[in-house]
Amino acid sequence: MDIVKFKTMLSEKVVGSMMSFMEECGEDAYFTGEDVAKCEAILTHYLESLAKLTNPTNQEIMDCVQKTVLDLNQLNEDTDYSMIETEERENIWELIQTSAVECGLQNPADDITEEWREW
Repeated sequence: MDIVKFKTMLSEKVVGSMMSFMEECGEDAYFTGEDVAKCEAILTHYLESLAKLTNPTNQEIMDCVQKTVLDLNQLNEDTDYSMIETEERENIWELIQTSAVECGLQNPADDITEEWREW
């Protein structure tokens, strides 16, 4: 798995989108730069967890996915469900899905986050 590629995707597509939205909203934003940093930390931990797996099974990969999605659910709830909107949801889903497949997930569902996702 090319973790550098996925960390770049995280920085540009997920964090960049959230920061742009927050800047556009100004004081009306319901989340902060600290919240964005928490999101980035959750997704970085996910990528690093995948990268540490040797000969990963589908179950090991999906355990990482589940933990990440549940952590993101909590973060989104903490921001009154305002942090992860349509664009962010698509970017986060793409990051989680493509990295899991590249890590070795076999026969993935159309959306591997859907079972646990509340955003």
